[in-house]
Amino acid sequence: MTAKPLFNINEPVFALHQGKTYKAKVLESKIDEETNEWQYFIHYDGWNKKWDTWAQADVLQKRTEKTEELFNKMNVAVKKNDSKKSGISKTVSKRSTVSQSETSSQAQLNVADDSQDSSSTTATSKENNKRVRKRQRTDSVEKLKTFENKVVIEIKLSDETKACLSHDWHLINNEHKLLILPCQPTVEEITNLYRQSKLNKQKSMEAEQTHHFTESIVTYFDTALSTMLLYAVERAQYKEIQESHGIGDKMQSSNVYGILHLLRLMSQLGSILAYSPLEQTEVDFLLVHIDDFNRFLEKNIKTWLNDDHYQNATDGTNPIIQ
Repeated sequence: MTAKPLFNINEPVFALHQGKTYKAKVLESKIDEETNEWQYFIHYDGWNKKWDTWAQADVLQKRTEKTEELFNKMNVAVKKNDSKKSGISKTVSKRSTVSQSETSSQAQLNVADDSQDSSSTTATSKENNKRVRKRQRTDSVEKLKTFENKVVIEIKLSDETKACLSHDWHLINNEHKLLILPCQPTVEEITNLYRQSKLNKQKSMEAEQTHHFTESIVTYFDTALSTMLLYAVERAQYKEIQESHGIGDKMQSSNVYGILHLLRLMSQLGSILAYSPLEQTEVDFLLVHIDDFNRFLEKNIKTWLNDDHYQNATDGTNPIIQ
């Protein structure tokens, strides 16, 4: 029996495309005959209908109050970055206009001068074209170098945490195991426990900052899980839960997954923050709390995770999520 579609016709969603998130709307849905999974035909808000496309559920996300808030916050940061780049682009554009004007004037002078041979003008044009191509290649190389030389924020993980992640990879990819879901405790519960551990040690302002930090971690987790934190063999399990229990609607990924996938997030968070559109002050704020949070996780790894929390992937059974 085929599960009901996760998204309804005309339902607004967020769609991930080439690393960016866009607002979209579901126009149609159908079952893929080969995979027996739901496909959704979506239209991107504000874009020409020629960009309408079929998409799988794992690149779509329900538009809730929480996801809308994250999208708007990131959109504001992106616009600020774009406005800074725009000032640079205008300066470059002015220089380019002046250069083009000078080249055009020089060409007119060459044509007007009957004493100049036409071959001289052709040679000058070829030379100018070579310079333009050279500038374009140089610009491309500089952009590539800027990307490659981007400073990745290093978040140090303990040897115990690294060993735990390595063992998890071995169990899932070599021994064909899957974590039993829902995890105990879940990511949401772990962040609540972290806040509680700080209650008697922090003043009201510090407690508020800790609350903001844990909310940010949960939001990053819910956003990144389906695209960054799952191994290939875990995707079928994720889709099963997504379709049967409505992840993104009735519940979030942080209400199902636990410390293992949270550790995967923490191991990649440095790269995520380095290329995120967040303001530097927001990144600095997160970094202040990350080391302490990682120590808290390390302290509780053995309590919250062991091999009994895995099952054989071939079992095809998951506990019912209430």
